Amino acid sequence: MVRTRSLLVAVAALSLGATACKKKEEAKPGDTAANTGKPGDVKGPGAVASGDDLSLLPADSEMVMGLNFAQLQQSALWKQFSPKLMEKISSGLAEFKAACGFDPMEAVKTISIGMKGMGGATTEGALVIHGPDKAKSMACLDKAKAEAAKKGTEITVDGNVFLIKDKGGQSTAWTFVSNDTLLGVIGPTASKDTLLAAAKGGSALKTSQTFVEMYSKINTKDSLWMLINGNAPFMAKAAQAGVKPKAVFGSVNVTDGLTVDMRIRLGTPDEATQLVNMAKGQTNNPQVKQMFDKFDIAAEGSDCKFSIAMSNEKLQNLIKMVGGMMGGMMGGGGGMGGP
Repeated sequence: MVRTRSLLVAVAALSLGATACKKKEEAKPGDTAANTGKPGDVKGPGAVASGDDLSLLPADSEMVMGLNFAQLQQSALWKQFSPKLMEKISSGLAEFKAACGFDPMEAVKTISIGMKGMGGATTEGALVIHGPDKAKSMACLDKAKAEAAKKGTEITVDGNVFLIKDKGGQSTAWTFVSNDTLLGVIGPTASKDTLLAAAKGGSALKTSQTFVEMYSKINTKDSLWMLINGNAPFMAKAAQAGVKPKAVFGSVNVTDGLTVDMRIRLGTPDEATQLVNMAKGQTNNPQVKQMFDKFDIAAEGSDCKFSIAMSNEKLQNLIKMVGGMMGGMMGGGGGMGGP
């Protein structure tokens, strides 16, 4: 499986835009095929010019999601929790920071992901990353290669394609499809050929009426949105619990508080109603209600809809409560391993 750290290393290696190498020559208009608008050109399909990331993601993706990273970084919650989060995952980014003197993640604006096999033996898919500047990234790539090699990560350049292999042997392949958009493929088949095939923008993902119908119900401008196929390997636990969703989809928005709008699609309207009634048996509990500003559950056709809102204060209380419970389980307060 592709590890989170390996993925971040790959993103960082090709996200060297923003403030790096300012003395290098800027990209000239027309230096990539993205500016020609020629459909199907592997260097810049028309889909990217119109912001159509879905055309670049695999048609057989079991999970499709988007992250509005620029919006997320402006939120109060991100500022509160990001230092600890980045501390845990930043070791893979250190070599790039050292090479170019800035945090490469600051260049990233939005990310779209299409993956399959998550929870199984093999994970593979594609990412579309908006924000990194092509010319500035390339100017620092040689420095990044040298620093990455010290940590066991191999970066090679083959024409317009960047290939990255971490010390564990996991590979990713990347190319700029426009002056500020990266496309990457991940998994055992990641190569220049599979990358350029994906860059043609011929994915049939948007031709699925079922996908398009569900996608239309998602607020894709929120901090995070997702659409998960119920047949994905990691959804097996839900089936074991007695719920067999055909899909889970919706969005999460992070500001100073948190809002969640999610849907679970079942096989029939009756199944959705049954799940709603079962869930209300828990959420109508006064102790549960007081933890949220809003917790609405309703059936809409075959969908079970969840709408949740929490203020910063209530979210902080929940975090403390969960943290206290975890601390007790791990040995605090006389729990396991305590004195």
